[in-house]
Amino acid sequence: MCLTSEGQSFPYWPSQEWRTAPPESQGIDSQKLAAAIDQAIEKHLGVHSLLVIRHGYAVVDAAFYPYDGRTPHDLASVTKTVTSVLTGVAVAQGLIRLDQPVLPLFPNERPTNAERQKQKITIGDLLRMESGLDCGYAPGERELEQMKRSTNWVQFALSLPMKYDSGTQSSYCSPGYHLLGSAIGASAGMSEAVFGEKYLFAPLGIRGVVWAHDAQSRSHGWGDSHMLPQDVAKIGYLYLHGGNWDGKQIVPADWVAVSTAAPTGVPGGHGAMGYLWHVTNEPNGRQYGGIGRGGQSLIVWPDLEMIVVSMAGGNAGQIAELVRQAVESDRALAPNPVAYAHLKEQVRYAGEPPAARPSSPLPSMAASISGAVYEFPVNASRLDSLSLTFGKNGEARVDVGYYGQLLSFPINLDGVYRLGPNGPFHMPAGATGKWIADNELLLDVNFVANINHYMLDIRFDRDQIEVTATEASGLIRNGHLIGKRRS
Repeated sequence: MCLTSEGQSFPYWPSQEWRTAPPESQGIDSQKLAAAIDQAIEKHLGVHSLLVIRHGYAVVDAAFYPYDGRTPHDLASVTKTVTSVLTGVAVAQGLIRLDQPVLPLFPNERPTNAERQKQKITIGDLLRMESGLDCGYAPGERELEQMKRSTNWVQFALSLPMKYDSGTQSSYCSPGYHLLGSAIGASAGMSEAVFGEKYLFAPLGIRGVVWAHDAQSRSHGWGDSHMLPQDVAKIGYLYLHGGNWDGKQIVPADWVAVSTAAPTGVPGGHGAMGYLWHVTNEPNGRQYGGIGRGGQSLIVWPDLEMIVVSMAGGNAGQIAELVRQAVESDRALAPNPVAYAHLKEQVRYAGEPPAARPSSPLPSMAASISGAVYEFPVNASRLDSLSLTFGKNGEARVDVGYYGQLLSFPINLDGVYRLGPNGPFHMPAGATGKWIADNELLLDVNFVANINHYMLDIRFDRDQIEVTATEASGLIRNGHLIGKRRS
């Protein structure tokens, strides 16, 4: 909604782009928003972008180096919220029912252990993460990692053993949401991504979605969808308006109401997760949206007619509360051009690279390990192999085996990423390095819009490397890897 100077509101539809306005015109303090950006930078929260919308106006739209704000960003598990939306669309079209059994949708991948208990799993059970499959009960999403290394992900998920009767217990099972997205695709005769493009993204003016798929061309229903932050906000705006967009009911209003109602069940029990819209009733008001690994978030505050989208490569959890503290009124505040100018300057500063540092000279060790490939056993970091190459003119490159895919990054030794289309899906990524001893290199590998950001402390000898690995979004903390030199 747009807010007039008299405090009256009227709808408009940002199918092309969001309108912009100074924060004060929408009852928000520019100085406090600038302070939120300052803290994100100073505390190294790993924020990649911050978009704040009130009454339909974007009052701040910031991209933080090295993210450029123009590249579709991995939503991680906010994808589950998108899959929930598309489930509602598919139900409204009569393609699926919540009480519909899942197994018959995959006749070519029926599991060998299709006991009666498993035959009772329904679409609704997958939606609410109550399949009863032995999945998501141990920390670390072990079943997701195992599924991603299998040849047929639907077959893997369907073959998981049953732990409980379906519809009785909840657990955070990402393979179950891959089944849900694949079920939408099987029923619609197209992938979930194509279904979403036709019935959700195109009507909202969402363009350029990148959504990964498995070896059978089934979209990853649990994660790995990529959108611009401005387009993620459109999904929040759609739900803020009861599923209506410019006079067309994209998602049924009753589906939106159920999705954004606070779950009624106790943690771990039936009804605890709702429809994978994360809903809370806080002292400051109601909140709903989606959250994902590494700080991806879509937040809707309906009482404030406000949407906040933050993409990140770390832990950006503090940023939303700082934004909320900047809201001072439901009406326009007095203009504050000085504070607004400072806010715009902080947004500009957030996107600037750091100053380059002097490059350290290459140690003698560099020549002996240059071009060697070191292989790791399967590990939680998802790194399969590592190879460093050092050129005569101070040029360097790291080749990383990542889930069997080879990614190649130029390494800058001056602390500033040399960004290029080197990451997954050919999206911008970069690496920097710093020698701290003759046989020890600190390597920073940043996938940027693909979230993962690795800090690797690598110690070399002739036949192996010893790596202490930390990944900013939480995949691994101080992990210990031994890489053997390929003969």
